[in-house]
Amino acid sequence: MLKQTVIFLICLLCPILTSAQNTLRVGFNNVDSFPYFLGKGEELSSPPGISVDLINYVSDKLNLKIEYQRMPGQRVLQSLKRGDLDAAFIFSYKEARQEFGVYPMKDGKIDSARRMDTLSYVLYRPVGSQLNWNGSEFEHLYSSLAAKLNYSIVADIKKKGIDVIEGRSTPQLFEMLSANRVQGVVDQEAIADAYLHKNHVKKIEKTLTPLAEKHYYLIFSHQFAKANPQLIESIWNQVAASRDRIYHTRMPGYYGYLDTHN
Repeated sequence: MLKQTVIFLICLLCPILTSAQNTLRVGFNNVDSFPYFLGKGEELSSPPGISVDLINYVSDKLNLKIEYQRMPGQRVLQSLKRGDLDAAFIFSYKEARQEFGVYPMKDGKIDSARRMDTLSYVLYRPVGSQLNWNGSEFEHLYSSLAAKLNYSIVADIKKKGIDVIEGRSTPQLFEMLSANRVQGVVDQEAIADAYLHKNHVKKIEKTLTPLAEKHYYLIFSHQFAKANPQLIESIWNQVAASRDRIYHTRMPGYYGYLDTHN
């Protein structure tokens, strides 16, 4: 009887042990998106990007082996839907996108606490300026703003009747601000912060409230999620527990990347 009990317990544990030992096939885009993933093509870049750093850290914590596969974004989703990938990143939440993969949820809603990354558009101004964004409107704005060409936020700002001078790079935007050609700069927070830190700029500050922000997630195939429900919860929980620490400790190492890629 004891022997049968032991065999039964081993059989119960086998799927868990197998899941922990299996390679997790993780897909992401094959073009760079600073600072989340860098480089182009099928291979990992060096450095790979802050999102890859986070997944590597989580995989080490949970004793998982990761096999990365880079491909165009739509191919990533289709591969995930077929089960050719176990997981993919970084994808914002859309209800229709749930057909491709499983998001971290809580009480039937997306659980933003277990996101991988957040992309924020933030207003930058000279230190001492009264220019501000209050969450719905600009305050003390009397001139133009600068923002990057083709950024989605540009159209939103122009809808408010505000003049926007568009530039091709973060350095160009802040050069316009330093030359008083514009009153403020709207840029992606991660990119602008990296530029200002790298160049030791002390006379420019950012306002507290983002103009817009969007959360991004690590998602799992329906096939993998069904077979490994406890494992995916552990991964999402570890992402939430590690995300901010990894970002703050690893991000300074990416500041120099902008020197040759901006």
